Amino acid sequence: RCYILSNENGKIQLSLRQSRLNPKSNSKVEDVEITCIKDVKKGQLVRGYVKSITPSGVFFGLSTSLLGRILFQNVSPYFVQKHSLYEKYLPEGKLLTAKVLSVNGKEKHIELSLLPEDTGMPSVLPESLGLPRYDTEEEKTEAADSEKREELKLKTKQRRGNSESEQVIAFEIHRSCCLPPSIHFPLLQEAKPKKRKMNTTADEYDSGIEVYYREKEDGDQEEEAAKKKSKVMKPGEAPRLQVSMGFTWDEDVNAMDIPVLNQKEESSESEEEEDPQLKVKKQTKKEKELEKQKKEKELCKLEAALMDPSRQPQSADDFDRLVLSSPNSSILWLQYMAFHLQATEIEKARAVAERALKTICFREEQEKLNVWVALLNLENMYGTEETLMKVFERAVQYNEPLKVFLHLCDIYANSEKYKQAEELYQTMLKRFRQEKSVWLKYASFLLKQGQTEATHRLLERSLKALPTKEHVDVISRFAQLEFRFGDPEHAKALFESTLSSYPKRTDIWSIYMDIMIKHGSQKEVRDIFERVIHLSLAPKKMKFFFKRYLDYEKKFGTTESVLAVKRAALEYVETKSSLADT
Repeated sequence: RCYILSNENGKIQLSLRQSRLNPKSNSKVEDVEITCIKDVKKGQLVRGYVKSITPSGVFFGLSTSLLGRILFQNVSPYFVQKHSLYEKYLPEGKLLTAKVLSVNGKEKHIELSLLPEDTGMPSVLPESLGLPRYDTEEEKTEAADSEKREELKLKTKQRRGNSESEQVIAFEIHRSCCLPPSIHFPLLQEAKPKKRKMNTTADEYDSGIEVYYREKEDGDQEEEAAKKKSKVMKPGEAPRLQVSMGFTWDEDVNAMDIPVLNQKEESSESEEEEDPQLKVKKQTKKEKELEKQKKEKELCKLEAALMDPSRQPQSADDFDRLVLSSPNSSILWLQYMAFHLQATEIEKARAVAERALKTICFREEQEKLNVWVALLNLENMYGTEETLMKVFERAVQYNEPLKVFLHLCDIYANSEKYKQAEELYQTMLKRFRQEKSVWLKYASFLLKQGQTEATHRLLERSLKALPTKEHVDVISRFAQLEFRFGDPEHAKALFESTLSSYPKRTDIWSIYMDIMIKHGSQKEVRDIFERVIHLSLAPKKMKFFFKRYLDYEKKFGTTESVLAVKRAALEYVETKSSLADT
């Protein structure tokens, strides 16, 4: 049943909503129907389908007439360079949950988000891809920059504090001395031309002893301006001398005859002494070329190994590459699950199965069913009865129920859970009583358990439940099962009774012959062939049986028996030709 929304220009729009099919029902509506932009509010969680992916973002269908846009930065917390990656994980028609970020009623624009922190759902791109995140990269760079700035400021302040203390000590010594500094330090006057460039007013009124120091890193412009201002002294003071070391009265004057050091050279030498490990030996051009060739060879080997079709995947990354290249192949997904099960990673195997069910295209019904059966096997072996029933109920909803029931019966039988299998077969006989395969499957199960009497009663029940046109085929199939797992004599009786009622069913004769050739004696087989060649059947069918009889005698008989079959065939042809003449 479905509800017709519109019928325009030869296009019919349908709806399967339960609220439309059964408007009187009071069941809770999971997704409220959105008919216009007024039904959408900021902060609302909505479900919809992926319509298309363009360079401007992902377009998201909220209804048949309303679209929303999702910017790429709001699709996933991971940074993606190639937008083609979105097409793999966001195929057209995929059902997703999104959050409304903004609604523009005038321009009819709706901005949405698929981020996990907004929707509460997992990211649309798996973490196993190893993509960088937006937030972590920015935080790391900002933290590193702030730490460097703080460290530089602390070092600058320490150096400035030491230099200022030296200036104060030198200045006090100078004030305590009566004689002018030029008498005590005649040679230091030659160092004046090496002063750093300053304002002329500062040079005229400069006095005292000035200690040169070097800042390891340049400070802020404000700190440099304050430093220059501090060097400008009042005009009444004596001019300062420039020295490169601390002032002492005890040392000889000649000991002070040391040129002003080049601060940049000194600092660079000290840095080289402190960090010798920073020196990197320069490679020659030949060494660089050899290293480049070595890397290229390693890459070629790796690519050749990955391209080898016979190579078995060894890690989760190998399986991820395989399923990305063939997302609809259930064999690869099952191998991926088995890989995790070998490492006893049950939860990861479950996650792979759920990922496969979401990834495989909905048109590939058999591939999806294979994954459901594997998940049922997993829950039967490693889960509980409750988890198995939950997966079974989901599988019945998404697949043909009969197939799922039959697969679960096989799982129970293979794991020797005969009681659960018996209960499930009884449920199937009530729910699918018109299905011939259910009766035959249950008969096979009973015969394997050695319950031949129960199988005979089941045959009677099946003939009552199934339509008359199916009776001959059902009896034949029950007889074949009896030959394989039950009583051969009862199977012969079933075939004989069927052929006596339907002697012209050549298909039943052929099946009976094949089974007797495998399980019966040569005398029994020859008796069946003799009965068949004396039936009044169509010439084509008679020719088929004569040919089979002749082939059997050539393989298992003698020359006399072969000649006897040929004579019987000639007699049949002559009688037919004589009848045709008359």
